[in-house]
Amino acid sequence: MKILITDDEAPARGELTYILEQLAPESTLFEAKNGQQAVDFLAENKVDVAFLDINMPGMDGLTAGATIMEMESPPLIVFATAYSDHAIEAFEIAALDYVVKPFDESRLAKTIGRIRETLSKQDEVNEQQAAIRAVLSQMVGREVGSAGSKADIQKLWGERENGNRLLVDYGDIMYIEAEQKKVYFANLEGEKLLVRQTLKELEERLSFHKFVRVHKGFLINLDHIVEVVPWFSGGYLIKLGPDAAEIPMSRRYAAKLKEVTDW
Repeated sequence: MKILITDDEAPARGELTYILEQLAPESTLFEAKNGQQAVDFLAENKVDVAFLDINMPGMDGLTAGATIMEMESPPLIVFATAYSDHAIEAFEIAALDYVVKPFDESRLAKTIGRIRETLSKQDEVNEQQAAIRAVLSQMVGREVGSAGSKADIQKLWGERENGNRLLVDYGDIMYIEAEQKKVYFANLEGEKLLVRQTLKELEERLSFHKFVRVHKGFLINLDHIVEVVPWFSGGYLIKLGPDAAEIPMSRRYAAKLKEVTDW
């Protein structure tokens, strides 16, 4: 059995590789660091199953999965995810299986058993591939905010200076800031975490979750507004969160906020 493991984090790839070597010692394991690398590898190499991390910078697991399933002989797909049960249910409809980080050996043993059983019955493989093609194409193709899209996953990855990552609820984010070609969000404790997306991409993703653009460099969470203070030239200062962090709002964006909130 040939297995491709795709994850942008080396420790996660190493952990999954180690467990799979114990559970399926006869297997040949390959690794990809991101979705695009996985797609490129599978365009040239055939494997039986691909483990895909959902949240990766650039091409994420869903997009990679949809692309892979358009190939002539695609592998079975198992998603690796840290998302909520609600999101997992959507993946489980189409994927052969899913595994949750941190990985559990007994849970992965069941996954390997399911893979072996499915591979032994080619008809089931064909049915599985048809199902995942349909669901992934819908999930990747939908506009943000529609049912079953990424808007249902109400968490955002943030990266600390030491490289550690946190999965933070949208509701716990006060504002998002573009600074020196990088994007950060501030949580309720005032800690700033790096985001691997542009402000425009986040604006599109979060507009359905009470986030509003108030400046060319800022998105704010309406739920955390404490006070709005008139400033100069028709602008304002918006105070957010328990420490009343001050965010500038230009006159241009003030008009939109007034419209959205019936100011």
